Amino acid sequence: MQWLNTAQTVQTLSRFLQPSARGRKGYGKILLFRWLVYKWLMRCSYRDLQSMSGIDYSTFIKFRKRLIVSGALPQIFEALSRSLITHKESLRLILDSSFVETYSKHREPGSEYFGYKKKNGFKLHSLIDYETRLPVTQIATPGARADIVLGRVLIDRAPPAWPVRSLAADKGYDSEAFVQEIKDKWRKARVGIPLRRTNQEKVTGRKEFWLNRWLKSLPRTWDKKLLRSRTEVERYFSRKKHVFHLGEEKTRGFQNFEANCYLTSIMEHLEYIARLLRLFTKLKTCPST
Repeated sequence: MQWLNTAQTVQTLSRFLQPSARGRKGYGKILLFRWLVYKWLMRCSYRDLQSMSGIDYSTFIKFRKRLIVSGALPQIFEALSRSLITHKESLRLILDSSFVETYSKHREPGSEYFGYKKKNGFKLHSLIDYETRLPVTQIATPGARADIVLGRVLIDRAPPAWPVRSLAADKGYDSEAFVQEIKDKWRKARVGIPLRRTNQEKVTGRKEFWLNRWLKSLPRTWDKKLLRSRTEVERYFSRKKHVFHLGEEKTRGFQNFEANCYLTSIMEHLEYIARLLRLFTKLKTCPST
């Protein structure tokens, strides 16, 4: 948690959280934002923040609501993602989604019942960079939305100018049209998506379908290293839930869940920036041998 108090974090946040030119001068937005991050990481209450910071708890609540209404959280996340991509010569992307149960464990505004999990909740669909383990784009949806549908939305949102060299996903994204869409957008990209067995193959078990499977596999790559890289997205979601506590915040409804997804992603980017710059500073100050 030391990254929260570094000069790199404050400098990065100052690009987005400028004080308003109108109205009376209040508490700094950067200060309030960092206290909100502290609350999230330590899982304390607004009353605890008041006792530690000396700022009334209602100020934090109002500030968080303003961040949601103004759309500041997705804007900060998208700006951090663009900054990350502009400094990379190549991208190895991994696509997946993760289900998050509602805090009340019952139906909430915007939630849906997911039959596979047999729970009510939401979904976070993310496209992450393999090297940095950071999200480059994401979408929050109710919990029963199909992965392949939202996968196409994520790919549509990504610019064709990105230096994508590979994209890996699981069988939930197996679609000839989806693979072709990726190949058309990033011609140099290798696509590692395994094939699913069709219902006819499961029922009959015939080998006559080998030609169809072979034709479907032609645009894809079967590089084992690339296919194994898909496990990193599971670790990413696990860290997002257990370190950054996504799904454990005492908030309800889809709007709050979406804001929580953006907030955790922003924290991941800020942590990476602080760690990277701190490492660069240490290397720069080390005596040459």
